[in-house]
Amino acid sequence: MIPGIGVDIVHLMILKLILHAIRETTRDDAPSPLWLSLAGHVSRATFYRKVSELEMMGLLERVSRNKYLISISGYLLLLFAYFMHIGNVDEDTAWAAVDAIKGGWGLAGFSDEEVMSYVRLLYLSSGGRLSAELMALYQDYPRNVLLILPNNLKLATVDSLYEVLVSKYGDRDTVSRASRVIAKALIDYFPTTDINGCKSVAFMGDNNRVRVLAMQCGGNYILN
Repeated sequence: MIPGIGVDIVHLMILKLILHAIRETTRDDAPSPLWLSLAGHVSRATFYRKVSELEMMGLLERVSRNKYLISISGYLLLLFAYFMHIGNVDEDTAWAAVDAIKGGWGLAGFSDEEVMSYVRLLYLSSGGRLSAELMALYQDYPRNVLLILPNNLKLATVDSLYEVLVSKYGDRDTVSRASRVIAKALIDYFPTTDINGCKSVAFMGDNNRVRVLAMQCGGNYILN
């Protein structure tokens, strides 16, 4: 069971099964219903009851007799379970979820490692206190960058935002890998100004000093 969300091992098994079925482009007229893949673990009735619960939680949508779509929240949940070592979510499933999230968030130009690290920071920002409400917020990129940032963004600009995030999460490698995704989220979410020909997110600090949080110079995203 994932604390605070009400998702159990069977829910995760179903999400994992459907993720791989989507990746393998299962057709509507596939000869074997999906529930048969879990027949050795759960009954048909339990499978469809758990599917209905996933639909009610906004993690899954049934689009035809044997075809389902997973929401961004559902993919994030699989990754959070992977981070927590819950539900036998393996590395292959985690990277497949990352690939789906990249498409949903419009991050095709970023590497899987960058997006995985951004999602890990989202998970770390929860402090282990997940909830259905938080999951709904986590799925909304670029707005979800607010959950990663320090509570008082203006005070955080005393130092570089990068160093503040390293201090907050204690994981320089993850912040480094996620830095371009964070910078893009800041550029897309906050008002920007032009600084030396680069689209920039900046605050006015003490003594009227401009403090830059992130920049987009051409196709490159830079986190200060």
